[in-house]
Amino acid sequence: MNLEKLTPIAKPNAPIWLKVLVIFLIGIGIFFRFAHLGQKAIWYDEAFTLLAVSGHTVTEVQQEVLDEGVIPVAALDKYQHINPDRGVSNTVRYLMTSDPQHPPLYYTVVRLWAQAFGDSTAGVRSLSAAISLLIFPSVYWLCLELFESKAVGWVAIALMAVSPLQIFLAQDARQYGLWMVTILVCSAALLRTLRRETFLNWAIYGLTLAVGLYTHLLTALVAMAHGIYVASQQRFRLNKTIVNYLFATLVGLLIFLPWIFVFITHIGTANQLTSHLSFYKLDNPFDLIAILLAQITRIFFDVNFSSYTPLINKDFWEIGHINYNILAGISSVILMFYILYFFRNARFTKFSLFLILLGATPSVCLLLPDLILGGIRSTVFRYQLPLYLSLQIAVAYVLGIHIFSEKHWQQKIWQCLMVGFLLAGLVSDVMLFKADTWWLQIGNQYPIATAKYINKFDNPLLVSSNHSYNIGSLLILNHLLNSNINLLIVQDDRRPLLPQEVGNIFLFDSDMTNSQNLLARFKEDQTYSLRLSDEPFTELWQVEKIQKE
Repeated sequence: MNLEKLTPIAKPNAPIWLKVLVIFLIGIGIFFRFAHLGQKAIWYDEAFTLLAVSGHTVTEVQQEVLDEGVIPVAALDKYQHINPDRGVSNTVRYLMTSDPQHPPLYYTVVRLWAQAFGDSTAGVRSLSAAISLLIFPSVYWLCLELFESKAVGWVAIALMAVSPLQIFLAQDARQYGLWMVTILVCSAALLRTLRRETFLNWAIYGLTLAVGLYTHLLTALVAMAHGIYVASQQRFRLNKTIVNYLFATLVGLLIFLPWIFVFITHIGTANQLTSHLSFYKLDNPFDLIAILLAQITRIFFDVNFSSYTPLINKDFWEIGHINYNILAGISSVILMFYILYFFRNARFTKFSLFLILLGATPSVCLLLPDLILGGIRSTVFRYQLPLYLSLQIAVAYVLGIHIFSEKHWQQKIWQCLMVGFLLAGLVSDVMLFKADTWWLQIGNQYPIATAKYINKFDNPLLVSSNHSYNIGSLLILNHLLNSNINLLIVQDDRRPLLPQEVGNIFLFDSDMTNSQNLLARFKEDQTYSLRLSDEPFTELWQVEKIQKE
């Protein structure tokens, strides 16, 4: 029996109807990427992007707000907008001292972008929207290198155009949209180089690897997947191809070497900022796998329903989540098992092995430490982008095979399934378009609800500490609070002397990692009474002075 005759091969060229459909979907995708850029409130991570744009460091903010006493909330504006006296070098200094786990490429570009197009929320986010358009040629190129099929490339573009994952990251002022582009381009560059080994192609691969590393440190896991793939294709024998690959990778690492030194020098800061990912442990380790499976379907269908984040939601199986998570998890298992079954029968093993390694290697490297040592690294949705990209491309290939099947009934069924994937994405995009916040904006419902509540009062005073968690939250609130609200920010381990003339005083303390935080100091004091706000999702305590008889 000739297995090649039984093996599906993707249609090499795309028919006119598919091109017209994809162009139409690209137009819709562009609209959803750029529409309402400033509608959603900024969230915790974006507040620090704007802080980087301002050129101030976290230490400077912590010290300066302490020295001012009672200040208007507008005094925090300078930490969220460009300071003419501070340039790109100050943005890099912020990253070195305050955020060393984030390499500088995106942040230097966004600083320059803000200078040209404005530093408003919409202006800064527009860079991510513009970068997201590069996903289309990038995924098309990778599909050509993998499958030698333009039709699969067009299908992949269609899925990317309306994917809720792609739309959200296109409106998020962080580096993850750029990271997806670098993953795709670096992977395509490697496959092209293996197909045509020239000095120029190896140099391009080394350069794209360096760009990926300067975008996100987890590109190292993508490089690991590339290395395993190259070694397997050479049957784990040291030959000219292996040597060339190692040399190109070494060049990429040497280009990245300056930031490696920065990271090592400030590794204590990086560990402190990411300690919650290893410190927080789930009671049931199998919840990690369940969370990962439940999140996979969100790359195709996501209506902001029943979101789960370990640091926010304490129980994965609580009533509000269980039905959606079970359904999403089962759907993910079926999808992945069918893809693996389909790849098992595929004619060419190079693309199946490459996609499996690209998706599984980073994911497993994040999951294993969580299962063995504890932690929630693998539940961070953004860290799993290599897996999600691999699945989107795999689904594009499966659809690209079946919608051009020689069997008419099979062709119609899979064309309907493709329409289902696209409609699921479009429904998700409409929900995202209308939403004020999204589940990926971790915990953002709390500052939004807090701001709505405190804005009801006349001339209130908001008291908080200068802990880094509180600084991030206060920078968010700066965008949401009315101008008549004042702030009093004090040392984390000290209880402040509150002004007597203020009627409405609220305590805001989001530092739950320290048992001796500001909230604990107030509870120990017999001078004031604390009453927790009964408004849902608020993090406010109303402070009242106890009247002595």
